[in-house]
Amino acid sequence: MRIMFVLNVPPPGGAENHTFQLANTLASKGDLCTIVSLTALPGTALGSNVSSIEFCDGNKLYSIGTIRKMSRLIRAQRPDIVVTVNQRPLLFGVVSLRLASSKAKLVSVFHSSYLFSIKDHVLNTVYKPLFARADALIYVSQNQRRLWEQRGYRSDHATVIHNGIDLSRFSPRSAEQWRDRIRTAMGFGPLDYVIGMCARFRPEKNHRQLIDAIRILRSRGFPAKALLVGEGATQCDVEEYARSCGLLEHVAFAGLQEDVRPYVSAIDVGVLCSLGETLPLAPLEMMAIGIPVVISNVGGAAEIVRHGETGFLFPVEDTDGLVCFLEKLFDPAKREAFGAAASRFVRANFAAERMVEGYKDLFKALVCHQ
Repeated sequence: MRIMFVLNVPPPGGAENHTFQLANTLASKGDLCTIVSLTALPGTALGSNVSSIEFCDGNKLYSIGTIRKMSRLIRAQRPDIVVTVNQRPLLFGVVSLRLASSKAKLVSVFHSSYLFSIKDHVLNTVYKPLFARADALIYVSQNQRRLWEQRGYRSDHATVIHNGIDLSRFSPRSAEQWRDRIRTAMGFGPLDYVIGMCARFRPEKNHRQLIDAIRILRSRGFPAKALLVGEGATQCDVEEYARSCGLLEHVAFAGLQEDVRPYVSAIDVGVLCSLGETLPLAPLEMMAIGIPVVISNVGGAAEIVRHGETGFLFPVEDTDGLVCFLEKLFDPAKREAFGAAASRFVRANFAAERMVEGYKDLFKALVCHQ
């Protein structure tokens, strides 16, 4: 099959990373995969199996130049499937396919769940009619599907395919390989209780809540420290907040890492304090390595964490709940048991191979009905 993926921007966002993973794996299995990014971002690494990547300049909601370029690419590459990732690429995909007079099947993969701003709500009215144009609508969690269907996004062609993790990369062997070396390099002692968070620094990721949890834990005598992996717009604010709380020496900022495995291996418990998520990859990666997680109960969180068995779920912005569960996991024996259960659960339910086969089967079915 010839498959064209259309993204807002290249990595490192979760939806984009998921798409690159999917495109590379499908290409390694014999499909011809190309990627089109609506926004140019020089220096992005191209996966080894993807045949090409094209950058547009669609920084505005409506960009005639980007629509024309996409139409030319569609005519030249003659894809069987055009996969648009989230709402804005769907807009460009619908218009470009029509302009190119293409019979390619249109698939929309939907990674978002929450409307955080007035702009999001306004644009939602623009995007909503477009979903009827898609030949298939893919959600990444059951809860996400229910949420959007309550908003009127109903389709006879909707399905759920959970995100998957490359288990050859994320496994308990990672912790054995890197844990002690990275803890020493980051200044953590053998008795420190290291709580980690892998997330871009954005308002909805709510990093401040973890700083508050560290403050409370330390006030109760726990040797808690935080390891934050990522970068972004709110990083300076989080650093200043940690400083104002007198905690900067207990919070390590690892920055953006191409390979997060060494840093995940160094933590005792993984945390995600998000105000909104769909089906986050970071907790799955931690769990696959054998790290128990404590995450806010948003989006598909309950689909990836078995509360009280592989980790814990706490209500959004409930810092007391977060602290309570972190206290429960302070016991190394309990962490080990939870981590082993988490790794088994991910291997059984969220393997990348399972995800890729779900997409491939759906794509084949669409092409057969052309």
